[in-house]
Amino acid sequence: MLKTRGCRILKSKFAKSVSAWIHSGDDYVTNYNIDQEKAKERVERNIPTYHLIDVWKKLSSISEKHTAPQPNSQKFLTEAIHSRVPLEKIKNLNNWEKGFDAGYKFWEQGDELRKSGNIENSIKLFDKARYFGYKAPVLYDSYAMAYRKLKDYHNEIEILYEGIERYKGIDQIIIKWEEQVEKASQKIFKKDKLKGKNSEYP
Repeated sequence: MLKTRGCRILKSKFAKSVSAWIHSGDDYVTNYNIDQEKAKERVERNIPTYHLIDVWKKLSSISEKHTAPQPNSQKFLTEAIHSRVPLEKIKNLNNWEKGFDAGYKFWEQGDELRKSGNIENSIKLFDKARYFGYKAPVLYDSYAMAYRKLKDYHNEIEILYEGIERYKGIDQIIIKWEEQVEKASQKIFKKDKLKGKNSEYP
């Protein structure tokens, strides 16, 4: 987040251009006076010091003020046109191994088509892979990349939401997908704004 704000993380805390120190734990406070004395010797000034949590709160509040309003997710989902079967109709829904065996080949073929630029047919194969119970995270990644290529951000959001729901508890995957949902949402927002469309946002 700091880097996106134009900040630069320096290798040495006593670099001449350092503007502030950010610490992540309270144990750092015990060394504050010692470090400030060293700073006076090396850079000839005191260095402002902040706690990481306070910095995060400040940057988060700035982001909320300056970013576009977040779209109404349910509105996006109603605009996603596709032929995917509902989750409850997926075969091998509760048997990961059978689903993998039955659907992997369709995902693999579909991803090859996606990479070669045959996006619409790749999505049809992803639909087959999903229908037969293939549930690996790469399926949702491939779906999202395909829809993004088509600039079909509504479907990108919907399929990523499904992935997020099915992979609850696996934070590393979910965080990445949530970031992609936010990016797709902003693209829809900008697109609607350019068209003068009065979209509903919370």
